[in-house]
Amino acid sequence: MYKHELPSKLSDDSQPIFFRRTEAKKLFGISPRQLENLAMERKGPPYYRCGKFAIYSVSDFVEWLTSNPVRTTDE
Repeated sequence: MYKHELPSKLSDDSQPIFFRRTEAKKLFGISPRQLENLAMERKGPPYYRCGKFAIYSVSDFVEWLTSNPVRTTDE
């Protein structure tokens, strides 16, 4: 799978529209600790509080993930 493709787990309409940091690893390959650090630096994706948990909207997360592509010197 190419990194710019959505995981097939997210392409099904029956999937939830929110996920927790612990689920980010299996969905996007981003660790919960990395998301915590990004949140503290205010550089990460937008999130909501649900009790003691941070939850992310799939659409907001994908938008954040694809908003700043890395350009190589070949481009």
